[in-house]
Parts: sequence; C-alpha cells; structure tokens
Amino acid sequence: MRKSSDLRPYQQRIATYLYEHNEALCVARMGSGKTAAALTAIGELQHDGVIRHALIIAPKRVAYVVWPDEIAEWAHTRGLRHAVLAGSPAERQAILTTAADRSITLAGLDIVQWLLEQLSTFSPDHPLFDLLIIDEVSRLRNPTGKRASALAKQAHRWQMVWGLSGTLRPSSAQDLFMPARVVTRGKLWGRSFYQWRKQHFYPVDYHGYDWQPLPGAEERINAEIAPHIVSVSEDELPKQEPIVVLDRFELPPAARAEYIRMQQALLARVSDKSVLAVSAAVATGKLAQMANGFLYDDDDPAVTHAIHDEKREWLRDLIEQATAPTLLIYEYREDLAMILSLLDERVPFLGAGVSDLQTQENIRQWNAGKLPFMALHPASGGHGLNLQFGGCDMAWIAPTWSPELWEQTIARLLRPGQQHPVVVRVCVANGTVDELKLYRVHAKMSAQAAFEAYLSHRSSGQSIQPHQPRMASSS
Repeated sequence: MRKSSDLRPYQQRIATYLYEHNEALCVARMGSGKTAAALTAIGELQHDGVIRHALIIAPKRVAYVVWPDEIAEWAHTRGLRHAVLAGSPAERQAILTTAADRSITLAGLDIVQWLLEQLSTFSPDHPLFDLLIIDEVSRLRNPTGKRASALAKQAHRWQMVWGLSGTLRPSSAQDLFMPARVVTRGKLWGRSFYQWRKQHFYPVDYHGYDWQPLPGAEERINAEIAPHIVSVSEDELPKQEPIVVLDRFELPPAARAEYIRMQQALLARVSDKSVLAVSAAVATGKLAQMANGFLYDDDDPAVTHAIHDEKREWLRDLIEQATAPTLLIYEYREDLAMILSLLDERVPFLGAGVSDLQTQENIRQWNAGKLPFMALHPASGGHGLNLQFGGCDMAWIAPTWSPELWEQTIARLLRPGQQHPVVVRVCVANGTVDELKLYRVHAKMSAQAAFEAYLSHRSSGQSIQPHQPRMASSS
C-alpha cells in the first residue's frame, strides 16, 4: 500500500491547487496520477470540515473500477467510504439516499441524466452538493450533447466543481467552452456557445460547419482559461521507464458464469501434482480468449462465439479519446478483426500476413507521424524495430504471456530518440487469466511456475497482484 509520501511533487501540487479552488480544471496525461491527487484533496477538505461529500461522475468503467481501486491503493485515502451508483433505478436510488453516510458517491456518465433528475428533489444544502468532480470532462465538449447540457444547467447547485482531463481540447479551442461552462458555472465565457463562438471564430464554409479562430483568438482564450487550470508538463513525468496503466473491468454476469464453467471444466483435467504444459496451455488459452470476449470453435477455428463486448467498448473509447498516435497491441486474429472493424479497416498493422515491403512502408508512415493508429502483434515487435519517432502511446487489448515480448514491445517506443514519456495501457478482465499474464510478466517466472501460482491463488480466493514497479490507474 502506498503512502502520501509516495505522491510525486506534481501530484502534491495538484492536490494543493484543487484544495484551494472552488472551480478547477486539472489537465494531465493518462496515468500521471490525477485520481490520487484529487482523492488527496478530497480527504483533506473533509478532514478540515470544508466539505462533507464528493460526487464523482466518470466514464462507466472508470467509475466502477478505477476510482475504487485508487481509493484502496493509498493509505491516506482508503478510509474514504464510497459507493458506486449501480444496478436498477431502484437500487441506485437506495444508494443515493444514503450518500450523507459516506465520503464519496461515484456515478457513470451513462446515468447522468437520471442522476440529475433524482437530485432535483434534494434540498440545496444536501451533502451531495458540496463537491462535484467530472472525470474525463472533455467528453462534455459537444455543446449540443444531452449530458453536457444537463450538467451545464445544474452545475450552479454545487459549491465546488472540478474537471479532470487527459487533454482538454482534443480537436480545437472550441472544445474548451462546455467543460469551462460546467466547471465555472458560466462565469468565464457565459452560457451561450454560439455567441462565444461568434466572438472568437469565423466560418470558412458556406454552411458554417467549419470554424477557424480569428487572429489572436486562441491566445486570448488560453489566457482567459489558464487561471482555472492546473497541469503537468511532460518534463515532470518520468522518461526512463514506461507509465503502465491498468484499465480493469468486470465481466458481465452471464460472461462471468460462462467463464467459471469453462475454468472449472478445463482445470479439472489438470493434475494437482503435475501440471502438464500442454494441458495448461490449452486451458489458459481458452480462458484468455473468453477474457478477450470470444471463443474459437473447437471443430472449426474459423468460427468464433461471442462472450462479451467489454474489450470492444474499451477499445472504442480509447480510439475516440486518443489525441496522439497510438500503437494497438493485439494477441488473436479476432482482436485484429475488432481493431479493423472499429477503424473501418483503415489501420495498418505489423503481424502475420503482412509482406516485408508493406511492413517497411507501415513503419516509415508511422515514424513520419502520418498514422493515428497502427496495430502490432508482439511477436512482430521484437528486437530492432524503431517506432519511437511516431508516437509514445501504446494500448494492449490483453496482457501478453511472455515477459520478453512485453519488454521488447514496449522497447519499440521507449528507446533512444523518444522525446516524450511512454504511456502503456493494458485492458485487464478482473478475476481472469489476464491477471495470470500480468503475474507472469512482472514476476518474470516460468510458465509452469506462473500457472502453479495461479492455481494456488485461485484456490485460496486471493486476487493476483502484478509485480511491477509502478502501475497507475486509468487517471
């Protein structure tokens, strides 16, 4: 368990800034530690009697997994009692009515409109209106979006509002208006996006679909919003080792039940005293497929059976949020098919079936900064590939089994010539062999030893904790 003294200096700076500001936007790269900094500020505000409660709105997976994991990760925050608004409307309502009994209530962005309708019946002095935190606030950038509009109308009810974001303006300066509108309750630029846009931008097409900033407008906008922002410069982030972010999720109930049935059937065939490598490989291979959301048919490997869509949704979110070139690391051909389907089969890839000539061209295009995404199979990302000039972000659909492939694939970006911190995101299905993969990779043990450790942990009911020097949550 980490202590408050383990917070990096810039995390302490963020926590102090948030503590001191009723309206704040925190902008820092994925994995830099925004969540821990915000939790530190929440704990201090509650300890000092400034607030009674914090309501946190975040993307569903982040609300359900990342924030609770981060609360438990730190000695100085694990005492913050929290609950996630989950389940049926009636179950969520029951959780909401007991908010005053805990420190934090978490809600997914998907239920924002329902939540605001419920809160309309609460008195203005209710603890739920002490502090509102919106994680990934840049998702509210659409001025006509229903969630953004609903939050903008109700934000004035909170005493304090903070927004957290990896990047506040994914496309243009226009993306800044709605997050600022919500966080400052309209005090910065008013309440009308269209009026604000006319003051700072001009249409470049007849129909008014494309707007460009007027001369000096961007500098003026940046200067006006700067007092509300605390940020982290890339110089403050470590460059000598990757920032590893575990994007964890829970299997849906039906998929969990199917996974457990398969696990029991497969592992029952493995001897307790002597684990045969072939048996272990077959068992864990099938379970890995299920963790990724599918299962190859035993009779016809060309046929796949769908199990769940969680990793597909994770990848869809990642693609939508990406603000820099990203390497997408896949394990199975089904994973690659998922990548191609989400990107309309436009993404180049390095792996089986790609000619040497095409591989060279894909690498050239990537290093020239012309590819927003490129897919890569770890076995094709071994020694010698130089990909550090094309980007610094990497996302694994699933952990790999091989410590060597893990290190070598990351080393394609983390090598001489890389000018930015390398962020490695890994999608992990809790309670599955995804955790075994992490355990093996970071403990650097043999496949046999890792499998025996996995069986031991599974029988004891313990969760496998990856052995990695520094793994961050998604925020």
